[in-house]
Formats: sequence, structure tokens, C-alpha cells
Amino acid sequence: MIGWLARVCRPLLLLDASLLLAGVLLTSFNLLLVGWSVYAVGHVLAILGFLSVAALRRDRMDGWTWVGLLTLETGLILALPQVASIWSSYTHMPTGTDMLVPSQTAPIGRFAELILWIGLAFFGLAGRGAKVLPPGVGWMFVTASVLGLLAAFVDVWFITPLWWVPATLVMILGIVAIGSGVTTLAQRAMAEASS
Repeated sequence: MIGWLARVCRPLLLLDASLLLAGVLLTSFNLLLVGWSVYAVGHVLAILGFLSVAALRRDRMDGWTWVGLLTLETGLILALPQVASIWSSYTHMPTGTDMLVPSQTAPIGRFAELILWIGLAFFGLAGRGAKVLPPGVGWMFVTASVLGLLAAFVDVWFITPLWWVPATLVMILGIVAIGSGVTTLAQRAMAEASS
């Protein structure tokens, strides 16, 4: 299983980023049922995508990186019921309603978002230190986490729960950067094997 995840890391990450991006953009354009359907598939693939990064770079994963990854995976899994709840609320009225975000859903929306965004920041910083992630991706994940936490817990002035959209977009950018960096690693491995 670990070998398979390592082999499919790049296509899995890029497919995941594409689905997450399409889902977020469709929901932003008020195509809520379609957007959340696509996002739900991307969310499930994100669980596998982050595991595939660990499978590919398991030689560099230290204890802190594993803890960060487990926290992130826990947050992604805890957020699954929120995504399903939002999706099911739009099956009755697919457009023309207010956009919901995961932190606004019961039963554990804010708690799941807290674990998710803290896990993303923790994995980003630990992965940066262990050189599991390409340069700059750790800080992208920290930026996404700050935006996501503000969206989930602060609703004053211009900060609204819809800040979840830019937070997710920055996270997607980090996922794309990891996926594009995997090609370089694979090319290096082939070059070392041929010499």
C-alpha cells in the first residue's frame, strides 16, 4: 500500500488539487450542489494525497512530521461529516441559497476546522524542517491555516466565514507545489539509477 501511494503521489495530488479548486470555484459561483459534490471527492482524495506525500518521502519523515500529518489527517476525517451535511442541505435547494462553509455546520464544525487548520500548519512547518515539502510550501500551509482559523472563529468587520475560500485556495496552491516538486524527485531518482 505504501509503495502504491508513493507511485501515484504526483497524479493523485494534481487530481486532488484540480477537484478541490473546481469545487471551491463552483461553490463561489453559487453552483452549490455541483460545487460541493466535486469538493467532497477532492476532500476524500486529500486524505489519500497527504498520505502519499508521507509514503513518497518516508525516509525524511521525522516524529514531528508524523504528528503533524496525523493531526491533519484527523482534521480531514473529522470534516467529512460537515462536507456531507452541507452537500445534503443543497440536494433540496441546489442554487439560490446562502453558501455554507464547514465551520458553520453541526455537530462539530468548528472543532473539526480547528484540528484541520492546526494540523495543516503543524505538518507544513514540520515538513519544511524535515525537508519533506518543497521550499515555500510550509509557509503556504501556515498562511492557509491562519486564514482558515480566522474564517472559522472570527466574524468581525471584513473577516467573515467566507474567508474559508481563500484559505482553501492557498492550501490548493501548496498541494500543486508539492505535486510539481514530485516530478523533480522522480527525475533525480531515475538519473541516479541510470548512473
